[in-house]
Amino acid sequence: MRREPLLVPFVCLATGILLAHLLISGRSAPATTFSLAGAAILAFSLTLCRSYPRVRLAILGTTLVLAGLGTQMLHRRGPAPRLDAEDGEAVLLSGCVVNPPVFSPQREQFTLDLARNAAVRISVNLKTDAKVALAYGQKVEVAAKVRLPRNFQNPDSFDYVSYLAAQHIFWTGSVAGPGDIHVVSGRCGSRAVAMLYAVRTWALERIRALYPDDPHTVALLQATLIGETAGVDRRWTSDFRVTGTYHALVISGQHVSVLAFTLLLLFRLIRVRRLPALALATVVCWLYAFISGFSSPVVRAAGGFTLFLAASYLFRRTRILNLLAAVGIIYLLLAPEELYDPSFQLSFLSAAAIAAFAIPLMQRTTEPLREAVKRFDQRRYDPQLPPAPASWRVELRLLARTLHLWTGLSERLSNLALERGIRLAVFVADAVIVSACVQFALALPMIAYFHRLSVTGLSANIVIVPLLSLIVPLGFACILTGFAPLAVITRQLLLLAEWIASRHASFEPNWRQGAIPLSIALAFAASLIVLAYVIRRRPRWVSPALACSLVLFALVYGQPWKALLPPGQLEVSAIDVGQGDSLLIAFPDGETMLVDAGGFPGAERMVRKPQLDLGEDVVAPYLWSRRIRHLDYAVLTHGHSDHMGGLPAILDDFRPKQLWVGAEPDTAEWRNVEKHAAADGVRIRPMNRNTGQMKIGGVEIRVLAPSPDYVPGENATNNDSLVFEIRYGKRSVLLTGDAERAEEADMLASGELQAVTLLKIGHHGSKTSSSEDFLSAVQPKFAFISDGYKNQFHHPSGDVLARLATHQVSIFRTDQRGLLSFRTDGNRVDLNAFR
Repeated sequence: MRREPLLVPFVCLATGILLAHLLISGRSAPATTFSLAGAAILAFSLTLCRSYPRVRLAILGTTLVLAGLGTQMLHRRGPAPRLDAEDGEAVLLSGCVVNPPVFSPQREQFTLDLARNAAVRISVNLKTDAKVALAYGQKVEVAAKVRLPRNFQNPDSFDYVSYLAAQHIFWTGSVAGPGDIHVVSGRCGSRAVAMLYAVRTWALERIRALYPDDPHTVALLQATLIGETAGVDRRWTSDFRVTGTYHALVISGQHVSVLAFTLLLLFRLIRVRRLPALALATVVCWLYAFISGFSSPVVRAAGGFTLFLAASYLFRRTRILNLLAAVGIIYLLLAPEELYDPSFQLSFLSAAAIAAFAIPLMQRTTEPLREAVKRFDQRRYDPQLPPAPASWRVELRLLARTLHLWTGLSERLSNLALERGIRLAVFVADAVIVSACVQFALALPMIAYFHRLSVTGLSANIVIVPLLSLIVPLGFACILTGFAPLAVITRQLLLLAEWIASRHASFEPNWRQGAIPLSIALAFAASLIVLAYVIRRRPRWVSPALACSLVLFALVYGQPWKALLPPGQLEVSAIDVGQGDSLLIAFPDGETMLVDAGGFPGAERMVRKPQLDLGEDVVAPYLWSRRIRHLDYAVLTHGHSDHMGGLPAILDDFRPKQLWVGAEPDTAEWRNVEKHAAADGVRIRPMNRNTGQMKIGGVEIRVLAPSPDYVPGENATNNDSLVFEIRYGKRSVLLTGDAERAEEADMLASGELQAVTLLKIGHHGSKTSSSEDFLSAVQPKFAFISDGYKNQFHHPSGDVLARLATHQVSIFRTDQRGLLSFRTDGNRVDLNAFR
């Protein structure tokens, strides 16, 4: 604590912010209450007698916790603004363009400020490669259909509403085309922000000009240098994500460090004194923060470098943990909500891991070697060395003498070769130590946010991070000079980094992690804190503390615990994927099946494909929240994108043993699924009514459609749907896909339909399905309808709802209640909903 006096205050402040978030978030307790209470306790603590230092410290800690409470309350968001329009209503909006289309994925989105801290994100329907030409500060009028943002209503789903609210965006809107946007005379916005966007736009255009026919390189360099990730296709970064090197590709605090190091090296070459060089580098770091749009990681790094400059000016020894705590205190006082941001957590934990684990380890292992070869050719420097480096120096001189005798090299060249070799070996060893310590310390957040802990990341980071770090100064040199040969070198380095990432990814095991039990997570976090303490204060206890942390790390990585499934019960859960279908089936013996994987309706016909992958971003996180890391079966009812779109990601992530399909036409989308199934070792099993009865975990399964003689057309249709019944004891479930009346009539004619307990309504409740005769035959007690909130197809149909009401069926809809769960032990039935 004496060496890092700001560490405990930072922890206390963060604890107070966390308590406010957990205990009083959303309540009306005034922030002044906590502020005054904190001030009173602080005043009281300062009047305590010096003979009670521990009491005084305890009270000061409590004061800081209360300060965190007050800080969170002061920054608490007020109620969301309201628009005088119904959700989904078309209205005329007038406002200021504050985030122009040039910064959207395909230049089809922009943000419109309607009032102070109240904005709407507008999406323009572009049916060609046309762009929306708008700039920051333009006043426009837009005829748009306005919607309130909405989260997917599943446990542990990404909070998209809060994500937009943090940017003061409270509505989304859509317009039919650029013709519905009218520029109004006059200017708005801030001149400083206008200059920021002008500089960023200039930098982006310079990169485009350097690589006019290479959108792949353009997008990746824009992300790496400017922090603009809108144009990056997730396929281009998948290998970086798999190998844990994505942080080096997108803009981060590391880029600031590289930029500062490059500048300091240049200043040293031209003999600029240390403090002026640090001051100039600090100015450049803040300029870089300006160009990158003041992204949080860059601002944090620039702030840390500024504090480093201040410490150097005051001749204070810089301690990383203390510097980190100082940056954290300042940052949390200004923006306490950053404490819950994954970027903030990963940045700070990475730096803390280097300070707490990597640096002490390097001091004991590689630092003596580094000191030993310092001024290796100057023997008069030898007496100034500590004992360990001096001992190494003697051995290395003998090795250099041996090299001289064996090779015939001069003594000077032998010494130089050995020195350079040792420095390279020390650099590689330090990189391995830093990479291992960071991955070790970041295991919990990496699993919590990305459900992956890379095995190959240890070696991938050692090679890829230096390569991408070298791209930063070279890339900015390209932007400033426009020198074509330099642009070619930069591109080749980027391609080399991609190739290395792809090679590492090919060796990465498909081992995704699910939710970690709270007790294990807390124990592992506590073990890391204890390990960091004993490394610095109790060296003799390092071995047992490290052993404990390693055992818990193995548990966190291996995850030997079972999935969260109801034992001895059949479960059918309809996952909220918007206007699409995805159902999880858990069998009484613990086997699992996923029927469809969601997707966007009509995605196969879209000119611009959605960036969101519902399989990877919605379905998979829900499965991982249930600690499901492997599926036994996957089912594709039919080849429409709202059922099949997320399936490739599900096959890659969960590697089911079998994929059941019905009648699938030979389309490009189906061939893509086949390709993923082959790569993942998934056996495709076609089924029809003649498949016969199957049993899984005591549950009987009967395929009712398609008929054996059904022949699909060239394109997928709803009547291709695979329909099957699941029966457990006295209870049964009928899953119909998107079967329409023609397929329902075929099933009625077969005489195979029986009364069921639960019916998954066909085609999201469309009027083309759920005919009167069909409902009369199956006589469901309950019905699940998977549909999107206020969807454009107006599902479910009022006629279908009326027919269900006539049959006295209890209706559950994902658009109203989110995730729907049906569970039965074969007799008793439990139904639950997320809302």
